[in-house]
Amino acid sequence: MSDDFQFPKPGLEAEQILPPPPKQRSPLILPWMVAGLAVVSLAVVALYAKKLVDDQAARAYQAMRMADEYGSRANKLESDQKDARRQAIGASEKTDELRATNTGLAQQVADKDSALTHLRDRHRQLVADLRAATKTSKGKALLKRIDRILARDAAVERSEAARTLTSQSPDAGTRRQ
Repeated sequence: MSDDFQFPKPGLEAEQILPPPPKQRSPLILPWMVAGLAVVSLAVVALYAKKLVDDQAARAYQAMRMADEYGSRANKLESDQKDARRQAIGASEKTDELRATNTGLAQQVADKDSALTHLRDRHRQLVADLRAATKTSKGKALLKRIDRILARDAAVERSEAARTLTSQSPDAGTRRQ
């Protein structure tokens, strides 16, 4: 039995040298690699997030700047509109004043024309009366007649002057009395 089953001899084992097993990696390297990859990926994500936040901030700043510019333009347009309204009101007031002045001047011209016409008529009447008096009267009678004509003309002139003063101002008639 001992023949069938043989144990290796103790000396042979020592002679057979097996190659050393390959070195295994340390179990601590894998977590460090994962941690390094995580740090790198976090850095990339952080940079990308910073870029997105900066872009959003830039858009918000641009929007605020445009809103401020729009606000200033709107204020300028509003003030221009107010100035235009003031100028239009000023122009219409000036036009109204000019119309009133022109109306007053037209009335004065009409008054002067009517007064001039009236004076011409009085002058013609006076001249006609004097000619008629000189043709029909002589001496003292002529002088008396001329005095009556002149007195009548003076009375008419005084009554017209009183009417003119009262038409010009409401106090004129009371002051004269």
